[in-house]
Amino acid sequence: MSHLIALPCRNAELVIGSLIMRARQTADTVLVIDEGSTDRTAEVVARAGATLVRRAPSDGDGAGIREAVAYAARHGVTLLAFLFDDQLCRQECINRLTEPVRDGSADLVIGENADGRTGLVVLNARAVRVAGARGASLTGPEALIAFAGSAGLRIRALRIPNEADAQGADNPTTGTGLHRLVTFRDPRGASAAYGSVFFSLGIGAAAWSLTSFNSTALLYVEALAVGTALAVAGLLLLVSPLLSDALSLVRRHSGE
Repeated sequence: MSHLIALPCRNAELVIGSLIMRARQTADTVLVIDEGSTDRTAEVVARAGATLVRRAPSDGDGAGIREAVAYAARHGVTLLAFLFDDQLCRQECINRLTEPVRDGSADLVIGENADGRTGLVVLNARAVRVAGARGASLTGPEALIAFAGSAGLRIRALRIPNEADAQGADNPTTGTGLHRLVTFRDPRGASAAYGSVFFSLGIGAAAWSLTSFNSTALLYVEALAVGTALAVAGLLLLVSPLLSDALSLVRRHSGE
């Protein structure tokens, strides 16, 4: 079975690399359709080793979807997944959302975010043929879903679990949770945990150095330097998830 994950995007240099890495864990081919980016999206895609197709903004709404459907039809793809959400959770979630198509119980799966937006659509070979026959009228994910319904395809809607939901399902015990922090399988949790430890150690070392100076008039420069470095590193780890979310939000609005 040939699996293709398609990533329509525009000005996505900040997130496309991580999306490609996630997609490559579950697909035979990752296809990025660049819909008129003016940033370094194409360069990042090339470095990540994904297949890149560039389209102009003047090609109209749904150009990326039409390109991916045509590509899937030409290459005999049996499972085509569109990722529209740059916050889509880890590999385990993608596997879960594509399972109804893989096990043959559905022709098309809709992955919905908590706010009802479509973040993922999965099609089998039959759905790909139906979509390919629609041509220019395939203007977006909503049109894709509507055509599937009118063709009598079996459709299933699933909620996309957020990162916290996925961690809760995959971490039933404290030991497993600690293992995920140590192995960085939970990057946000690991960033917060290690950031707190580094920051606390750094502040403690710097405070000890200054306290010793007040009492003995001897300044332990090494301890002060190491403490300052640890505190700065810890602070960066603590704020990095917030910066990532902010940059993702800016990218999403710039692409609208």
